[in-house]
Amino acid sequence: MKRLFFLLACLPWALAARADEPAPAATPAQERQALRDRASALKAEAAAMKEAARQKEQEARTACWKKTLVSACLQEARKESQGAMAAARKLEVEAKRIEREVRERDQEEKRQKAAAEAPKKQADRESRVAREQAKQADEQAHREQRAAKRAEEANKASARAEMSARQREEKLAQRRQKEERAERKAQEWLKKDKKREEARARQREQQTPPTQ
Repeated sequence: MKRLFFLLACLPWALAARADEPAPAATPAQERQALRDRASALKAEAAAMKEAARQKEQEARTACWKKTLVSACLQEARKESQGAMAAARKLEVEAKRIEREVRERDQEEKRQKAAAEAPKKQADRESRVAREQAKQADEQAHREQRAAKRAEEANKASARAEMSARQREEKLAQRRQKEERAERKAQEWLKKDKKREEARARQREQQTPPTQ
């Protein structure tokens, strides 16, 4: 019970001193863990105080019924229990405040880390976008090259087909010319043969004596 009164007496000063302490700009991991441990200890202490107060009140109520001034005794026991419960709640409030402070510092650290990493993440995103654009441009260039190559091959094939057709036409024309020349020569030979035959016939007529 003396320990309880001591905690009750020292708690306001401890809370005031804790509230006046300047909060550091950043909390290292070890300090945050120490604060969490402190909050857990305060919660455990508050729970122990509540349990001790309830037990003390129960014991006091039992003892009060054996005294003459029962009502006054019960009122005193209830008042003492309420004071202990109030002190325990103050410890719980302090524990929650510490936990809230740790959460806020964790969030602030995350924000600072995110802010510090933001330029790098932005640079990484821009680099990925640039690589993707370069990849797409390279693929587009390859597609265009393949399309150009196919078009060139098609043009070459068309040119070969046209050349082959012209060559066939030229060969046919040359063959027709040869046939026409051969036909003309044959006609000329026929004419010459006919003239020679006519000349021989006239010659034979001239050599044959006339009949008496």
